[in-house]
Amino acid sequence: MNPHSYMQTKSTELAETIAAAATAVQISAACSAVESFLRKHAPDQQRWFFSITFPTLICRIFGFDESASSSGTKRTSLSGWIDIAASTDDSELDGKIFSLLSPNGVLLSSISAVDRLSLVKYIFPAERLPEWVRCMLQIKSDCQVLTDLCPLFKNKVMKVLIKGSSNQVQLNVFEYYMFWFAYCPVSRGNSEGSVTVKIQQMKKFRLDKWAYSIPGLSSNKRGEEKKTATSFYLRLLYSYLRSFVPAYDLNVHQPYHSSLLHYSPDYDISLIERAEFLVNTLIYFWLLDNDFSPFPVGLCKSFGLRFSFRSVLGESPPNSGLGAVVNVFVKYLNLISLPMKDEFNQIENIGSSSLGVPGSVNVVKSRDAALSVHSVGSWNSWVQRPLYRYILREFLFYPVETSVKNASQVFTLWVSYMEPWMITFEEFTDLDKLIGMPTISSAEVFKSSPHGYSSSWRGFVLLNYLFYSSLVMHFIGFAHKFLHTDAEVIVQMVAKVINILTSSMELKDLIKNVDTAFHSKQVESSRSHLNTLNRFVPTIRQQLQVFASHFHSHAFHHSFLPVCLYICK
Repeated sequence: MNPHSYMQTKSTELAETIAAAATAVQISAACSAVESFLRKHAPDQQRWFFSITFPTLICRIFGFDESASSSGTKRTSLSGWIDIAASTDDSELDGKIFSLLSPNGVLLSSISAVDRLSLVKYIFPAERLPEWVRCMLQIKSDCQVLTDLCPLFKNKVMKVLIKGSSNQVQLNVFEYYMFWFAYCPVSRGNSEGSVTVKIQQMKKFRLDKWAYSIPGLSSNKRGEEKKTATSFYLRLLYSYLRSFVPAYDLNVHQPYHSSLLHYSPDYDISLIERAEFLVNTLIYFWLLDNDFSPFPVGLCKSFGLRFSFRSVLGESPPNSGLGAVVNVFVKYLNLISLPMKDEFNQIENIGSSSLGVPGSVNVVKSRDAALSVHSVGSWNSWVQRPLYRYILREFLFYPVETSVKNASQVFTLWVSYMEPWMITFEEFTDLDKLIGMPTISSAEVFKSSPHGYSSSWRGFVLLNYLFYSSLVMHFIGFAHKFLHTDAEVIVQMVAKVINILTSSMELKDLIKNVDTAFHSKQVESSRSHLNTLNRFVPTIRQQLQVFASHFHSHAFHHSFLPVCLYICK
């Protein structure tokens, strides 16, 4: 038997073993067999493993129904390995699966080695892509626009000449795995979305328990929490973020000696690209998945894109299964950008960096570009518009006759984003321990305590002003609509927002002064502090237009600012 036939046979046999593994013993043995196979064979001998075995491995770990691919439906079964490990409460099996998928494990190392040799390419199933991406792939003329607008898809779209067929997305092994990884909670949310949860089940829900809904981000002991597939996924997500998205100048704790924003001249550009790829993937799959306006209207017109996503996608809230994972994702990005807060105040024109599509503005194309990107405010400019729309769609389109559970998770995301000064690395201590990474001390990173608003956060608030104004008014509308479902919870939510906006006289005055500048003509403003704020007003107006694309039917106007301040009095 020649070497190629031998490797093909062995890979096929391993795939069959993986597909049949349904008990703790079988799954553990299959994980060991995968690790043994990869250690035994050099990267240039692993082509058949990644061609035949790897897709089956992904399906079995996360519980994807392989038969669903042919029918075009999106289903996730509850017989995935992570579900079996959770249902049996088998910590040994849980650890075995996690070790296999760990960023420091043999599987991810092999993936990197195989990609360096460009041995394997995959076609990612179109039906698993974000809905607006699928729409663009079906229209031949929009494919080039897709690659121009979204660096995530640059050089990845293959044109299909067969009439009636959509174009395809071709990926290397790491990209293929991360697309499936990002799709996992989307698929589970689609499955759970068809199940109606009674509002009565939420009666015991309290404000002080919201953090506990995100495993690892509460003060409660981990041992008291029931293991779920979601908690496994969150640990894996956090481990990937810690390993692939560099934290700010944490050279003691990270394998990097500088952050995305402060690279040394000899920094490996591939690490930058990997970080950007992961962040963009999670933004597109989670924050923009079913958004009917993934791009600003002006940007679409400039690229000649006139397709109406709204006519296809309609008005719908974010996927119901994404609350916990988006919370961890956004909180982590905010946290690793915190030492940049002083640089927010140095930005002369806050608008130019935050009005585009994630990764499409100031895209890192070279090491020199990477060294200058710090002026745009870190990852904040990438996530700002998608996050704003994600929260806004929840407030506007959340169905009335459903539980407020998912809405509460989005609410938690919003209020956490508005209080970056309250975030500390210690909040991730439990997750750090579970993934075997050293806990980062906030005292080692921050020059002063991050708790409480101070003037050093002025630039952040101005850059994200719509989160403190426009979203407040839409939240009030949401609260009014859902007050009858659970008055106690809704009142607690409203109280929480008011407490944030009035927690500091300095913050309250800043909001008030921006409102005054917003509604007054610049020539009439004689006070020096208003003159200073006047230069931000055009950008805030522009942000309102760009962030709220196609929301005009929901009475978007500038009157939210004075009403917001009236509530805070």
